[in-house]
Amino acid sequence: MSPEPTFEDVANPTPEEMTAWAYAPEAQSPVSQDWDIIATRPAFGFLFLTLAADRQCPHRRFFLGCLYLLAGDAVRTRFQTMPEVSLSALTDEAMSIGEAWVSTWGARTQALVRTPESFDYEDWCDPRGLASTPT
Repeated sequence: MSPEPTFEDVANPTPEEMTAWAYAPEAQSPVSQDWDIIATRPAFGFLFLTLAADRQCPHRRFFLGCLYLLAGDAVRTRFQTMPEVSLSALTDEAMSIGEAWVSTWGARTQALVRTPESFDYEDWCDPRGLASTPT
């Protein structure tokens, strides 16, 4: 059995640490709650997209949830947490990958950007929301 992945600073994980955790099947969240909120940051958008699209990634559903949180928070804050152009680039990439989970996320995100008044916190920012129904 391989050792549990570690984080030098769990509040500021590196892409390498996130990737190691992503592929450790038995790894638990390194904090008791809000690991998705701690981990989600715009700089990790493309990494999260890659991990959520990888059917071999044991924690892909977690990273899909991070994508929903990232998009929902961007729209909720009127793009103060992530520029609209960056979110658009991420959704374009999601649509080009051709994997159902991330394509659905991309389409849902594009719809949310077009109709920001449809934002619902539980749908976009709660792991039991849209991320729990990936397609």
